[in-house]
Amino acid sequence: MYKSLFITLALLSNTVLADKSDVMDRLEPYFPNLTVEHINVSQLDGFYEVLVQEPKFDVLFISENGRYIIQGSITDLDDMTSISNKRINTLKKQIIARIPEADKIVFNANDEQYIIHVFTDVDCPYCARLHANMAQMNDLGITVKYLASPLAQLHPSAQSTMEKIWCAEDRNQAIHNYKTRRITPDSEKCDNPVAEQLALSVKLGVTGTPSIFFENGSNLPGYQDADALLQSIKQALAQ
Repeated sequence: MYKSLFITLALLSNTVLADKSDVMDRLEPYFPNLTVEHINVSQLDGFYEVLVQEPKFDVLFISENGRYIIQGSITDLDDMTSISNKRINTLKKQIIARIPEADKIVFNANDEQYIIHVFTDVDCPYCARLHANMAQMNDLGITVKYLASPLAQLHPSAQSTMEKIWCAEDRNQAIHNYKTRRITPDSEKCDNPVAEQLALSVKLGVTGTPSIFFENGSNLPGYQDADALLQSIKQALAQ
């Protein structure tokens, strides 16, 4: 899709400055859910920033005359950071912050220094390994907030199991029992956020579990032991 978009825009020869609505008209065939609110002035001279939300969150830059488009990491040589990644991370941080706390399964650190959100699949072996380090992570000041991302193609029964866990009277105990001893709670069916969180994980670009999001919105895919995770958190937040 992006390739055809680049070719189309490259062939356009209009050099007249386009306003936001004109830019939206150019992009609408490729991103039908785009609105004017998704197009903003960027720190790149002569380019608008475009926030794409389908099929996943992304940032594009389109020239103000609507002719050229840039996708991918753009590095600021002054501080050696990616302005596109920074913008995406800010957006992801905002999205995760809007998830109600009541919809998460939270393992609090007594001396909380850091918070991570973990999209988990209860039938994922590396998720179980991460959970086995919960006490150590909490001792290091890391609060862990679980979100649901059952991967049906790998674990067909994971979503129904996770719905039972999210409907349990004690979610923390229920998820712990399943991850450590494969005990499924005998809970009544209830309204639960599992499907909604799964859809959100797709938008956030989660393709595997565990998928760990730090407080600045940056993402660490995969498992790390507690000490390595702490170092990754510190490094990510220092950038």
